[in-house]
Amino acid sequence: MRLYGSAANRLTRLNDLPLLVLRTTIGWLMILHGLYKINILGLDNFENYLLRPAGLPLTSVLRWLVPSMELACGGLLVLGLLARVSAALLSLEMLGTGVLVKLNTLHLGVLGPKGSGGAEIDFLMLAALLALLTLGPGALSLDSLLGLDRRHSAAQSTPPQQPALPGAVSV
Repeated sequence: MRLYGSAANRLTRLNDLPLLVLRTTIGWLMILHGLYKINILGLDNFENYLLRPAGLPLTSVLRWLVPSMELACGGLLVLGLLARVSAALLSLEMLGTGVLVKLNTLHLGVLGPKGSGGAEIDFLMLAALLALLTLGPGALSLDSLLGLDRRHSAAQSTPPQQPALPGAVSV
């Protein structure tokens, strides 16, 4: 048990590196998804074959909003700027695409036909985005550098204070 505890303590000191990898990987994947919708799939096809069949309102607005959000929030995640806001917005999108589009409209299931192309990627991205939303972008981010994420910037520079005992005299 001592060996496990020692290894766990050492690995905990490395938390910022996995957050950087997670954040930048999700950011780049979201950028690729946005570019795919615009350049390869085409906004007309995106609207006509995915948004409208899902019964979503304002599809003419969503056809631009969704890829724009993927590009903008993906870029912000890569930079680690406003990372929690970006993670929250993209979490809502992944929940919507996983449940509304892939499960309900396209009836692909979680793993999809023949084990590929279902909602599993959306749910995996949702889980990773929720982790970033709650854990934050880490110290290796612009949020931390600019002091926007105090958990990593201010908390690590100030040592924890010991609470004073009642009746104790400070030295």
